[in-house]
Amino acid sequence: MLNINKRKRMKALAMTLLLIGTTALSGCAGNDIFCGAGTTLDTATNQCVIYEEASEVSFTLVGKNMKYIGSGGEIDGIDNPDLNVDLNDKVSITLIMGEANLHDITIEFYDVSTEQLVTENSVDTLSFIATDEGTFFYYCSISGHRVGGMEGKIIVGSGIGNGVGPTEQIGTALEVDTDNIARDPLDVPEPTGRDEAADVHIYMEAVELVAEIQDGTTFTYWTYNGTVPGPMFRARVGDTVFVHFTNLEDNMMHHNVDFHSVTGQGGGAAATEAAPGTTSVFSFQAMHPGLFVYHCATPDIPTHISKGMYGMILIEPEVALPEVDVELYLMQGDIYTKWRPGTEGHQEFDDNALFEERPTYVVFNGKFATFTGENTINAEVGDTMRIYFGVGGPNTISSFHLIGEIFDNVYNLGDLVTPPMKSVQTVSVNPGGAVVVDVTFDVPANYVLVDHALTRAFHKGAVGIISVTGSNNETVINDDL
Repeated sequence: MLNINKRKRMKALAMTLLLIGTTALSGCAGNDIFCGAGTTLDTATNQCVIYEEASEVSFTLVGKNMKYIGSGGEIDGIDNPDLNVDLNDKVSITLIMGEANLHDITIEFYDVSTEQLVTENSVDTLSFIATDEGTFFYYCSISGHRVGGMEGKIIVGSGIGNGVGPTEQIGTALEVDTDNIARDPLDVPEPTGRDEAADVHIYMEAVELVAEIQDGTTFTYWTYNGTVPGPMFRARVGDTVFVHFTNLEDNMMHHNVDFHSVTGQGGGAAATEAAPGTTSVFSFQAMHPGLFVYHCATPDIPTHISKGMYGMILIEPEVALPEVDVELYLMQGDIYTKWRPGTEGHQEFDDNALFEERPTYVVFNGKFATFTGENTINAEVGDTMRIYFGVGGPNTISSFHLIGEIFDNVYNLGDLVTPPMKSVQTVSVNPGGAVVVDVTFDVPANYVLVDHALTRAFHKGAVGIISVTGSNNETVINDDL
């Protein structure tokens, strides 16, 4: 029995050695498994399996009207189609421009993108290997285009996976095109001084430029005439206003102007629509007095507004408002970026934050804590000040307040005909809305302009200071008892 058992054990050992040798000859060997030509390691079973050659898959998408339209095959004619591929497929996606605009295709997870295309019928292709199973997004990286509708899905294998894309870090601050993006609040046109109608010509330019949104941090703004807000214009009820609008040749985007003071199609948006390097002209009659917002209405409209394309026009009533010593022009806007205020570098626009209405910055005249420090607004005791205040938005309502003062007169909603409200502490101004307030400074102090949704003021930038100097009046306030 012992000899028989010994022979069985020897036979088993020989078979084991033979199996090991056979496995080695087929491409795998030892405890560390090596797979030879024609085989690959299946990590689930820890065995060598026959390697299947990856397929090559291609898709064509046409960029037009803020969407991707499938061209050819199963995706033909489908808007923002799902692109289904197998794991390890070699994938190529071709973008054809179906219009003169600015589009690309970006797949952030795989860190690939096409060139940014401008001219109609221009073409570019991206390629990658689908190495991770899951569902990933392709989208247009141009500001506002993703949230405007240019987004679809790439489904790899089952579409279920836990792949993590690259962590994005803020880039270095860019060279600026202007020293200060904020329009001077004292840059208010003089009253017309007329009691009859006239022709009024206003000139506007769409200017895309880089400027500091706060010290050490840059942002790419889209503006009227190179500042935020654009110029304040002034006319009288009954005037005929001629708008001359130029979109600068070096710009990347189409732009236009929608005037809330206009009666007619789109407030003039269609009439002013301009490609880079072109000029449009139209006229309108100022039929209603009031303080009116204007803004860009080119898709994606919220993006164009958020990046700085808004301003106001004052249409004086037949009976002019009482004169004051100082007039100010202020507008509030909300800006959506990938990083919080205080992050040095170049801020990029965040379409997702815009879609979810989560502004990182809420600012006066386009810049964080604009009118503080060296840019503090100055006045003297006894001055009467009129503030023309509007909200470009695109989304946040302002609770406009001046800490330390009460508004003497409030021409609510920009209404210059109805008698003003008196002695108002805080006034709500909707996006696309305006108000005119008067205040008299009785004692010296630093009066603080805020959106009284105070996180916006002290963390997101909607704060400014009016420094009033002069003699104190202890009857008004005595802080030395």
